[in-house]
Amino acid sequence: MFWKPSLVLGTALLIATCPASAQQSAEFDACMAQADGVSSNMLDCGKAEIGKWDPRLNSAYQTLLHRSKGKERAQLQQEQRTWLKHHLNETHRLAVDPNNGSVAFLDSQSFELDDLVKRTLALEKRVATLSPPGGADAR
Repeated sequence: MFWKPSLVLGTALLIATCPASAQQSAEFDACMAQADGVSSNMLDCGKAEIGKWDPRLNSAYQTLLHRSKGKERAQLQQEQRTWLKHHLNETHRLAVDPNNGSVAFLDSQSFELDDLVKRTLALEKRVATLSPPGGADAR
């Protein structure tokens, strides 16, 4: 059964090459280690990690949205729509790629998590540069 060790190694290498994976939780790393190369278990780990990042992305986006007005707000909304469209299209494309076989869902989820982490961190960085609501002198 050469394919199982190859699948485990390939998946581990795929996950290790994701730049945002350094931002993923120790719980995710432990979950993946315990998954023992079983795809369904690995997908469960990814789903749980996505569940942690998605609210962070939404919170950062909502903060930026509520603190922006006019052209800046419209630009942020368009930027988010563009990101989301690409995010969903690429996630779907990878999941249904016939050349990826049984690894397709893992590839798709790996992209989804990496892309979500990158976008979340970018939005959170922008939030960190904002003045407090009501201006710098508001108390």
